[in-house]
Parts: sequence; structure tokens; C-alpha cells
Amino acid sequence: MEKTRNAPVTFGAKLKFMGPGVVLAALAIGSGELILTPRSAAQFGFALLWVPILTIIYKAAFSEGLARLTIASGGDVFAAFDSLPGPRHWAQYFIIVVFSLDMIGYGGIALAGGSDLAGLLPGFDIRIGALLAAVLVPVLLYTGSYPFFEKVVIAMCAVLLAGVIYTLFQIPLPGGQIARGLVPSIPADSVSTIMGLMGWVGAGTTTLLYSTWINEKIGKARDEREYRRWLSTMRIDCAVSYALMLGISFAFLAMGVATLHAQGVVPEKQQIMSTLSGMLDSIPRGRETFLVVGFFAMFSTVVSCMDGKSRAIASMLAGFSPRFSNKLRGYRMVMAAYLSVMAVTILLGDRQPAQVINTIASMNAVVFGLLGFVLLYLDRKLPAYARSGLISKCLILTGSTAFLGVAFLKLL
Repeated sequence: MEKTRNAPVTFGAKLKFMGPGVVLAALAIGSGELILTPRSAAQFGFALLWVPILTIIYKAAFSEGLARLTIASGGDVFAAFDSLPGPRHWAQYFIIVVFSLDMIGYGGIALAGGSDLAGLLPGFDIRIGALLAAVLVPVLLYTGSYPFFEKVVIAMCAVLLAGVIYTLFQIPLPGGQIARGLVPSIPADSVSTIMGLMGWVGAGTTTLLYSTWINEKIGKARDEREYRRWLSTMRIDCAVSYALMLGISFAFLAMGVATLHAQGVVPEKQQIMSTLSGMLDSIPRGRETFLVVGFFAMFSTVVSCMDGKSRAIASMLAGFSPRFSNKLRGYRMVMAAYLSVMAVTILLGDRQPAQVINTIASMNAVVFGLLGFVLLYLDRKLPAYARSGLISKCLILTGSTAFLGVAFLKLL
């Protein structure tokens, strides 16, 4: 029997129902926003400000398309992949491979989180910090309860947001440079950085997990009226989450310009977070605030990624064979496998987490561009009332084409 819930009617009730978008924001912030944007700022100042802005507009349209598909069909996007032409389950297998490769990048994120702890506790080994964070993940997620997971992530986001707002108001904001950064330009040697920002600012292929979390919270709309109410609710959820991502992207870009770029420092190695935080010493409690914010951002990203991927893959495995019909068991099995991948990455001691993350993010940009066309194809199979409007379709088409175009430029 399909899970259904009554859609909230009033604006206040819709605000109270927010959650999947905040979880998606938590997943995104610890990768693109917190690591790649300060590094971009260190290299190019505000010149690439236009990249996260346009990327987030595109990904917001993409996420609305995911919401339409999920609410109308009563299943997540991964189930819809089975309707694509070709051998059975091929698209799901492909996504599982992409998600698995992503986990190497999330090992880099855990290392960056370990560097936050090392900044707070001098002499602390970042690998020990990263492993401690990884050990906490299954403790929080063992029950597989989505409502509990959502509450934990929202609490971490509240800490993160408070710290970011405090720090942002302590640094100078040069209006002229910001205005110039709104005009698209491609500085020399910036294509790789642009691809990284496009891939992971606002989340990468893990944006697909938004569909999983919506499905967990809503189920299938019973009729067109319920569908429209749920879509209105998810639009608010989506708008708030991407506004949060954009605001935090700008905040960390501004911090990077005010500190790293001003000093000509481009962080590459394991001290990426402590380097940035050390340059905030002039702000009262600026360094400590940034390190605490950084750790919560990294940890919330790893937790969100682990929950969403484990939940999505467990659902896909259940469709592959009756042996995987117990989704909670599959959820825990996938989580254990992915934690093992992260642990290996951490123990190998990759000393350049920013570089690892940027490489994985660039791969995400290519795959994400292709996924936009897939989403447009799946949109055509929805009931007429649930299909995307012209503006949304144009945004997805333009964004996907741009993503693939930048990937082509990198190959030249």
C-alpha cells in the first residue's frame, strides 16, 4: 500500500513541513561551499562569483523537476530510471558506480573536517579526527529513521548558519569587485576550477537524493489537487534550501577573498581549513568560530551523504532481487561498504583533500549535465498537470548544455 499524507494548506504549515531541502543544503555546504569556494576565491578573487549563482539557479530548477517526478509517481527518481531505453537497470547500475566513486571525495571531506579538529587541538592528527567523525555516522544512522536524521541535520545547520553570519559581518565586502564578479568571465587557467564549482556547489549528482528524501516524507499525491499543494510546499522547501546554499557560498567566497586572496595563499594540503581559519585571527573568536562551523558543515555533509546514498541504493537493490527486500538491512549494508571506502581513503592519508574533492567534483559536473537531459525525458512521461513549465525546461536544458560545454572546454 502506497504511503500518502495530507498536503499542508497554509503558508505556515508549509514552512513547518520543510526538511528535505535543508538536508540537501547540509549535504552541499560541506563540499562545494566550504572547500571549493574559498579555494576559488584564493585563486581568482570574486571573478568567479557568477559560477555558483548560475549553478544554483540551474540546480534549483533541476530539483523542482525531481520534486514533480517524485510527488506525481510516488517513487523516487531511481525507480524512474528503469523506464529509460536500454538494458534493464543499466541506469541504476551506473548511478551506483558514480555514487561509489563519490565516496573517495567524501573521504577528502572527512579529512578536511579532521583538519578543523586539528586547528582546535594543535598536534591532533587529521586522520584520527576524520576517522572519529566517520565512526559517529553509523551511531546516528543505525535505526534508519528519516525523521530523526532530519532533526539532527537541521540542528547542525542551525549551528553552521549562526557561525557563518557572525563571521561574514566581520569582514569587508568590496562592492566594486562583487559587481564585476557577477559578469561571466573565464580567467586564465580557471576552467578546472569552474568545473569543480559547477559540479559540487549546490550538491553534485547527490542532488538526486532530494527525490529520495521527498519520497520518504510525502509518498504519492492522491490526486491533482493534492499534487499541486505538495508541489507548492516543495517549492518553498527548495527555494529556502538553495537560498541558504547561495548565501553560504557567497559568505565563504568573501572570506576567501578577504583572507587567502589578499595574502596570495592558495590552500592545497591537509591544512586547508586551519589555514583559512588562521587568517581570521583579527576577528574576535573568528578562528575558533570558523573551525567549529567547518567541522559541523563537514560532518553534516558526510552524514547526509551517507543516509541518502544508503537509502537510495537499498531501494534500488530491493528492485534487483528479493534477497534485498529488507531495505533496513540493505541500508546498513551499503552504509558499511561506503564507510569502508571512506576509511581507506582516510588511512591512505591523501594529503591534498581539496584536490581530491575538485577532481571528483569535475566528474560530477559532466554526469550532472547528462542527468538534466534524462530528467527532461522522464518529465515527458508524467501526467500533463505534473510536467515542468517552459521556463523550468529552458533552465534545465540551458544548464545541462553549459555543464557539458565547460567539460568540452577542459578537454581542448
